[in-house]
Amino acid sequence: MDLVYHIQFRQNPFSRQEAKVARTLLDNPGFAAIATIEQLAARAGVSTEIVGHFAKSLGCQDLNDFIGLMRAQPAAQAADGTAVPQPVLGGMDVAFATAADIGKLPGVNPDTLSRFARSIGCEDIADIVYQIRARQNQLSQQEAKVAQTILDDIAFASSATIEQLAAQAAVSPATITRFAKTLGCDDIRDLRMKLAQASVAGSRYLNGAPPADDSGPRLWRQRLGDVESTLHQQMQSLDHAALIAVCQRLSQSKSVHIFGVGSMTLYVNDLQQRLVGMGCPAFACLDPALMRMTASTLGALQSVILLSGGGENGDLLNAARLTAATGAYSVALAPAGSTLAGLTDSLLPIGTGSAARYGLMLTLDLLLAQLLPESLNAQAAD
Repeated sequence: MDLVYHIQFRQNPFSRQEAKVARTLLDNPGFAAIATIEQLAARAGVSTEIVGHFAKSLGCQDLNDFIGLMRAQPAAQAADGTAVPQPVLGGMDVAFATAADIGKLPGVNPDTLSRFARSIGCEDIADIVYQIRARQNQLSQQEAKVAQTILDDIAFASSATIEQLAAQAAVSPATITRFAKTLGCDDIRDLRMKLAQASVAGSRYLNGAPPADDSGPRLWRQRLGDVESTLHQQMQSLDHAALIAVCQRLSQSKSVHIFGVGSMTLYVNDLQQRLVGMGCPAFACLDPALMRMTASTLGALQSVILLSGGGENGDLLNAARLTAATGAYSVALAPAGSTLAGLTDSLLPIGTGSAARYGLMLTLDLLLAQLLPESLNAQAAD
């Protein structure tokens, strides 16, 4: 019984991610005869763990059993007996193409490219994890070790120093630097930031978890997609170095005062309680008159966090101006380009729209996580 028969006559439907593997094998029958598990995963745009789930869905005992089925597939042969690659639209293999390459295909516009990226588990086709997987076969032997180390533990790689990553990959620090530049990163810090951003959207495909269930009402799935998109966009908009700088200033402050009105009340109170729980002297301020009084009495050793969904509230703008006049440090969580953003010392930008509150909550969680003593110590060591 061949692999195509297994796929076509399987009684239960495949999950969305497993269906990508099935379609890849059906569309490229000769490819299965020569591909490795890693190559199949890259061509299908999924992780190797998904291929493992797919193999079990077909009733295979293990990956070796599945590979046996793959090797039994007839490979297309040229006149001289060599394998013939399967033709791909536009003359390229999408699994190994860059965003620029795909964008040049006829009829491909930015919207189409974005939809394609999301269909393979990336918010952006330039997602660093996608690029690492796509270029694995093109890297030098030493750089390939770095790539595999990163893919094995993205969380570690996104926070490790250059020496730690080099030791884990058994290469020199210079190799790490070359690897970062090969992927288009400025340096190891830029690489770490992009890995941290990519892990939010990609971790569910890389951590070995079972494929997501596509059941449930269409409205629910659509809403979940909006939230995931918002979270990933929020990660993309945050600057890691800026977040660390904010945390260092807050950790050195004698007191932190949190200003917010209207819909921000819930987040102001939550942030204040969590900061106090971490041992930070934090005070919530929700009344406009009290905000003005507090801001006018602050000094250079104190800090103010201003939360605003639009960045144009008059009470918050007045409080920000008073804070600036006293020399106290101020940071806004507000939309980039807003009036409030221009009145504070630092900005952690948040988005707008119906799902923007999820981006705000993510930013607050990252801020608090970075303020933990072990995180601050790691920053100092780095």
